[in-house]
Amino acid sequence: MYFSCKEGNFGDDLNAWIWDRLIPGWREWDDDVTLFGVGTLINDQSAARYERKRVLVLGTGVGYGAAPPKRIPAGWDIRALRGPNSARRLGLDEGTGLIDPAVLCAGFAEFDNPARSDRPVFVPHNGSVGQHDWGHTSRKFNDDYVSPSMEAIHVIRSVAEAPLVIAESMHAAIFAEAFRIPWIPISIGRQFNAAKWGDVFESTCLAPRFHAFSLGIDRLEKELFMPRLRRYQRGFWHLVRRLRVENDLARIIEAQPLLGNGAELERRKLAYRRILEDVRRCYA
Repeated sequence: MYFSCKEGNFGDDLNAWIWDRLIPGWREWDDDVTLFGVGTLINDQSAARYERKRVLVLGTGVGYGAAPPKRIPAGWDIRALRGPNSARRLGLDEGTGLIDPAVLCAGFAEFDNPARSDRPVFVPHNGSVGQHDWGHTSRKFNDDYVSPSMEAIHVIRSVAEAPLVIAESMHAAIFAEAFRIPWIPISIGRQFNAAKWGDVFESTCLAPRFHAFSLGIDRLEKELFMPRLRRYQRGFWHLVRRLRVENDLARIIEAQPLLGNGAELERRKLAYRRILEDVRRCYA
């Protein structure tokens, strides 16, 4: 089970193929078992929906909904969660909060020895894509704009080849960590969820501080609106937004990038692989 949006979001769409690589043959296992994989899927709503079903949890996060479940349904087998805070919210040992499964993609053959680019990549959240012409602005700064609605393999490869990743997309940052590429966390839209990032990156000993874009001028635009000048004002406010975004990106690209504890990441990846081996023995 995973979230899917019509526009496409590579972080969620990973679920369509990543499990065939991590646990080959899982589709032939007992069809009575639902796999919760990459994403923020555990909350009061999913607990109610799957109350009487068998669920295997392999790296999911806790969030959204009104609250975390008051109790874990009896048929749920929680082998691993996305991060320590997800484990704490369910009253489980923090060791259960290992890592986002997406980091294991860095070991897949198609991403071996990626070519190296000299251009940073800019990956917004899928909810921020329509708020600005990010491709135009990125080109001005010699960056490559990568839409999160692109095919997952393309986005992952773009991150792996970059010298720097500017990310509002959490999975762009996760892949940057996985490939050991320095990254800068940013926030643009209202849909940004800092708690999810804290959960994920606590596992690599990071507490990201986010660099914000200041797109919001709607209130000022309304206050200064003059009907007779509507045609001219539209172009003026478009220019103001563009200049603010460019000013923000110029500031952000000079920020100190992050890279978590590589040894801790490897320790958690090894622990997660052992869990997958045990799951195969139990369910295959």
